[in-house]
Amino acid sequence: MLSRFPVLALTLAILPLSLSLGCDAYDAPPRASLPDVDEFGVLANPAAPLTIAFHEPVDPATFSVRVIRYQVDGEGRLYDEDGDPNTELDVIYEWVNSLEEGGLGEYDETKTSYTMSLTKTLPIGPQLAVVVEPGLADEEGHAWDVRQVLKFGATFDCGADPKPTTFADTRLIAQVEVDSPLDTQIQLFIHLVVDPASGALVGQFTNADRDPTIDCSPFGLSCNSETEVCRTLPAPACVEPSKRMATVEEYPDYIHVEGGKTGYSFTARGCIEDQAENTWAFSNAPADVQVISPPVGIKGIKLNIQFEFDEQGVLRGAGSFSAQNLFLGATPNGVAIGSVFLRDIPEDEVKDGFPAPPYGPGDIPNE
Repeated sequence: MLSRFPVLALTLAILPLSLSLGCDAYDAPPRASLPDVDEFGVLANPAAPLTIAFHEPVDPATFSVRVIRYQVDGEGRLYDEDGDPNTELDVIYEWVNSLEEGGLGEYDETKTSYTMSLTKTLPIGPQLAVVVEPGLADEEGHAWDVRQVLKFGATFDCGADPKPTTFADTRLIAQVEVDSPLDTQIQLFIHLVVDPASGALVGQFTNADRDPTIDCSPFGLSCNSETEVCRTLPAPACVEPSKRMATVEEYPDYIHVEGGKTGYSFTARGCIEDQAENTWAFSNAPADVQVISPPVGIKGIKLNIQFEFDEQGVLRGAGSFSAQNLFLGATPNGVAIGSVFLRDIPEDEVKDGFPAPPYGPGDIPNE
């Protein structure tokens, strides 16, 4: 489901935030960026050194940084911010309190860039992030009091050399967090059909909405049928149909919606490749989708995902989402980027009519 767009908030956000009426110029602390990451949030060469650029020289004594696998809880907090002792950051590289692990970093002569030669090649598929810790200051002492989190991913694309795969056909739910050009969430059901001999696949991607037929009365709740639906996870409650999914564990509360004003379903080709043991990298050829209400079009949707089994045997995926353009009505809003989180749906919990691809990986569709 495409969450309702906060049109008023979006309009206000693009208005000038202040007027220059003779006030002293604001000297911002050093802003970090990733110059080797493209407009889709993708780093082309995961084995190359990773560079952080700053818009002005920094004070090295104030700089601490981590390169991590981007993982968050249901409220969007990184694993060292969620207060849960059972979760921790998956750190690839760090320079914190003058201690360095995972590689070697150095500044350029101007102290406007910091380049990290990492011990290990960055993983392909999962969403990654550079986290610049609070306290980073320029030479005049103007400092950040919050983290700067720069998300990116290392891309995987289907090559010309087919490779066998152990990945099996599966049905999943996906939680897509779109960061820009606006903040919204998309929920999708996905049915992947794979050719084990080549890794080629076809996927059917279908809108997922909260299921209006779920009854909350066994939980002692009476929902307003015109404005609310029953949510059973993480705790029973009557909620607006557009309420965002907190985690993919809420999949039982969702139903596939192919038609009507809010429904859509699209087919995309792709491939999957075995990585480490029981780990797979997925990519798809760009695909388009058009929603009637709200009138939203997304052109060139691309997913790069790493799949693996967790300790309970659940197949999970995480990675990056991008699109060449996002349209509100006929108005283009530019490149869309974000993160995607997935899990498989147990066979006995797949709801009737779950959409499947109209053709197989080896078939040529009728255009």
